[in-house]
Amino acid sequence: MPWSRKTNEGWTLIEVLLALTVLATLGLTGVPAMQRFVEQHRVVAASNMLVAHLSFARNEAITRSTFVSACPSVDLAQCSGNRWDQGWIVFVDADRVGQPASADDILRVVHGDDRLLMHSGGRFRVRFQPMGGAYGTNLTIRVCGRSGLATPSAVVVSNPGRPRVEREAAGLDCL
Repeated sequence: MPWSRKTNEGWTLIEVLLALTVLATLGLTGVPAMQRFVEQHRVVAASNMLVAHLSFARNEAITRSTFVSACPSVDLAQCSGNRWDQGWIVFVDADRVGQPASADDILRVVHGDDRLLMHSGGRFRVRFQPMGGAYGTNLTIRVCGRSGLATPSAVVVSNPGRPRVEREAAGLDCL
């Protein structure tokens, strides 16, 4: 029989180990970047959602010709503290007491997201006047990811009542 070369159809151990090493290296470099991307998306989405609900509250104050407030709420029925990441409510605040008078006064309920940190410093609510202005001084709500990978943003409500998002807010306190 003439000389013939026997071909192998499988992979050698060295080829398998080399392929696993390359995959592990790609995975270790790609996963943190993906985690940062996902967290940044959460921060942006939460900021935009908060602006949408604050704009809704302002619009309802103008439409109903009465005071409408938005505030953080743990139980999604009463205002509590300044931690917006636990959820918030939008409600008719005709008597300006800072709490919904009844369940019928609640216009929107938003559940919290424990993957984010959202707080408004010393302010506990945003109250919009019947003409659309925000009652009190400017309010800043900080929106941050819990792991700190994402760049924080800030939702700012000005005295005229316009909510807006400041992206990449430098020096933002996220605690």
